[in-house]
Amino acid sequence: MPQIDGIDVSVNDLGGVELRLTEAGIPIPARVLSEGTLRILGMLALTGAKEPPSLVGFEEPENGVHPRRIELIAELLKTQASLGQTQYVVTTHSPILLDLIPDDSLFVVRRSESGTQIEPFVTWGPLGRRADVDKALMDRKEDRLPVSERLLRGDFDE
Repeated sequence: MPQIDGIDVSVNDLGGVELRLTEAGIPIPARVLSEGTLRILGMLALTGAKEPPSLVGFEEPENGVHPRRIELIAELLKTQASLGQTQYVVTTHSPILLDLIPDDSLFVVRRSESGTQIEPFVTWGPLGRRADVDKALMDRKEDRLPVSERLLRGDFDE
């Protein structure tokens, strides 16, 4: 959020907490901020906690976020994972976010007749990622699809 100059938190006359961002010297109340901005603020707020939580769950952190900012979310998640203080469980349908997260951090969740199945993405084998697909399909350029397009095409569904 490069255009934000500051954040102010105060308690109003009714005892409620009010959050305002400052942009170009103008205070902007949280009630008019986009859902994506509020999601990013929530994620950032957790990074400054005196006692980091052991587990954080986020459902679709990329919702409402400009696609160019999704890379920042991925970097934040990878940075937090490298610190080893908090485990993040993130659900997403975003092919962009999936392409930015390391394979060993991804899991495929599917529904089957026996119930929900959760498998590490790496068990999908050597053709799970674009680079591997490119190597396998060197002579057919039209078949070189990134994971995001394969997800949209339904390759991982049963």
